[in-house]
Formats: sequence, C-alpha cells, structure tokens
Amino acid sequence: MTLSAAAACVLATSLAPNPAAETAVLFSAFIATANGLCALLLSHIGSRRRSLKGFFGAVFGGMILRMGTTLGGLGIGLKVLLLPAFPLAVTLLAFIGLFTAAEVTFWSRQNFSPRVQLS
Repeated sequence: MTLSAAAACVLATSLAPNPAAETAVLFSAFIATANGLCALLLSHIGSRRRSLKGFFGAVFGGMILRMGTTLGGLGIGLKVLLLPAFPLAVTLLAFIGLFTAAEVTFWSRQNFSPRVQLS
C-alpha cells in the first residue's frame, strides 16, 4: 500500500520543477509508515492490558506520542533536510489519511481482546 501510494506521488511530483519534491514524498511516506506501524503495535500492546483504562492509556497516550513524532519528522524534513514545504506537507497529509483509513478498516475487522477470542 505504501509503495503504490508513494509511486503515484513520486510520479505526480516528477512533473514538478523541483527535484527535491521526490525526496519529500519518500520522506513523508517513511514518516507515515512508521506512524502506522506504531499504531498497530500500540493497539496490540493495549489489547494485552487487563483493564479498559490500560487499553485507552496505551492507544490514546500512544496517539499523542505518534502525533508529536510526526510533527517532529515534519520539522526535521523542513528545517534540517531543507525539503520543499508544499510537497512534503501535502503528501504527508495524504499518507496519514490513507493510513488512518487503513487502521479504521483493520480495527473494525479485528478483535484484539484475548478474553473474547474463540479458541
């Protein structure tokens, strides 16, 4: 999913006059992929907790951490790597939206709770 979306964005940005736009797309794909994998990991960690409070602590506390690291990655891309702002921000928003839709779809089809798993 990430590779096909990144390939479509790189193809679209290859028409842009700025050659660093492709790097911005790939960097935003990396940030969004790491964000999505962390979401999956946190949902599994939260499902192993015995209480609902522990589950929400892992998922929502992790969400704050994920948003902070995404913002930090955006800052690194803009200030340290000097990537163009518009392609980086737009593709990061597109990738995060794509992964959020995938997370919701995955969570709606899965039941992570070990207490209700059929054995």
